[in-house]
Amino acid sequence: MSALAASTSLAADVPTTKILYINSYHRGYSWSDGLEDGLREALEASGRKFEISVEYLDSRRFAYNSLVEPLAKSMEVKYASYRPDLVVVSDNAAFDFALQFRDRLFPGKPIVFCGYNDFRPEVLDGIQDVTGVNEEIDVTGAVEMAIKVHPKTRALAFIVSTGEASSSRIGEMAERDVFPKLRDRFEVVVMKDLSITELSERLAKLPPETLLFLCGQVRDVGAGRALSPSENGRLITSVSPFPTYTFWDFHLNQGVIGGHIITGPDQGRAAADLALRVLSGTPAGQIPVIMTTPHANVFDYEVLEKFGVSESRLPPNARVINRPHSLWTQYRIQIIGVVVLMTLETILIAVLLRMMRERRLALQELSKERELLEHRVEERTSELKIANDQLAELSLKDALTGLANRRRLDEALEVEFRRLHRSGKPLSLIMLDVDHFKNFNDAHGHVAGDECLRRIGTLIGGMVCRSPDLAARYGGEEFAIILPETGSQGAAGMAERIRKAVEDLRIEHADSPVAGWVTVSLGVTTVFPSRMDSALEVVTRADGELYNAKSAGRNRVSTLYCETTN
Repeated sequence: MSALAASTSLAADVPTTKILYINSYHRGYSWSDGLEDGLREALEASGRKFEISVEYLDSRRFAYNSLVEPLAKSMEVKYASYRPDLVVVSDNAAFDFALQFRDRLFPGKPIVFCGYNDFRPEVLDGIQDVTGVNEEIDVTGAVEMAIKVHPKTRALAFIVSTGEASSSRIGEMAERDVFPKLRDRFEVVVMKDLSITELSERLAKLPPETLLFLCGQVRDVGAGRALSPSENGRLITSVSPFPTYTFWDFHLNQGVIGGHIITGPDQGRAAADLALRVLSGTPAGQIPVIMTTPHANVFDYEVLEKFGVSESRLPPNARVINRPHSLWTQYRIQIIGVVVLMTLETILIAVLLRMMRERRLALQELSKERELLEHRVEERTSELKIANDQLAELSLKDALTGLANRRRLDEALEVEFRRLHRSGKPLSLIMLDVDHFKNFNDAHGHVAGDECLRRIGTLIGGMVCRSPDLAARYGGEEFAIILPETGSQGAAGMAERIRKAVEDLRIEHADSPVAGWVTVSLGVTTVFPSRMDSALEVVTRADGELYNAKSAGRNRVSTLYCETTN
């Protein structure tokens, strides 16, 4: 038998380990998706063969308690003849579900938990073959780090929600162990179970040198369900005038400045290490529960800039996300290609000129040949200039829709903001989002999703026809339209015409709770730049109105009128 055949035979003989992963939430929930990513990454790196089945309990959004028994019956049927070798569960709901139905669904199978945020030894009293990773938040470390970044801090505000297990536990622990030590140095404000309106009013009364900490959520709900933590984070930061800190990675990119956080991938990797120990023969009950996982100091570059925080004040090991890329980072391959091409052409020109000089005395025809070569060089140089011009144009255009891209939009908005700041005339901005576009992709496929975006982009580009106006793809399924020297009525009218035109396309949307076809929500704001500090405020206002349009049911236009003269 050859070495290749022997190797293939051995690989085929390696048994596949079957793992059942029970997720407390739903697909697309960033925290548990991060747990699963870390788990898969570490398991794949081990070199073993794994087959992972995933079940979603969706315990956060809907009436979970009434669904527990039907979920158990469904899984009982699914896994009647397919028995996993190991069960991994993430967060409280999945852990409690696994313990409750273990004997019925997967008797005798070891359990590894992660993300469980209230572990005590008595939880496993009398329960065999279970180990895992506890989610332990370092509130003291997070607060002390934030205070060092903001040395002039006078007040510390904490948002706590008693109806949510992890937030309630963190709030109780902080009241007992953290707040008493802080009250000697700072004004400590604890805000429990507030609505977003109540929160905004309370924050307005705090001193400017205040830090806000997201230990929990506000009471507001949306779309007939509880808002996810990331949605709550975005809602809270939209009304907070202070730097807002978090303890979890799912609040990143939602307007928080950063924090001393735990991450889902770190929890998942730690759970995978325990799972590999169990699968290698160590009984789960003999493996101690990991009580703490590593924390990372993470900050958002854009929010640091917003609050004027220098990176020199950050901890030495801090990681900064959303840092703008340099031209070299974005276009490295193109720049290298152009430089190589120019170098080769330079070498070629030098060689040809040398040959021309050597043959000049011997051949009268050298002059003609030299002129021909120089003409060719001019042609190549001209072609290179044309290529560079095309490259510059492509760098400002969205490849899918043909509209301007985000970079072009940002540049144009800044130019128009400065111009209208001088002239005192109004500036309008429309933000547009395709309603439930993820559902569209899931139902019709990404190819159809791209075609949908392309048709909408073509429609918008045809309707925005004034020379100073600009339509752009803002990112994903979002578009933006700049309307210089346009009042609120004109902007609102344009937005409504676009909304109606998209609806009239009648692009089928089989999984839209709004309509049977694709619809859009639009947020409109009209401002006088002469009364504002930066173009970012225009985007923030328009984005806020877009959020209002979606919160109000989607397929509508929400307008913020700010047309007050100087």
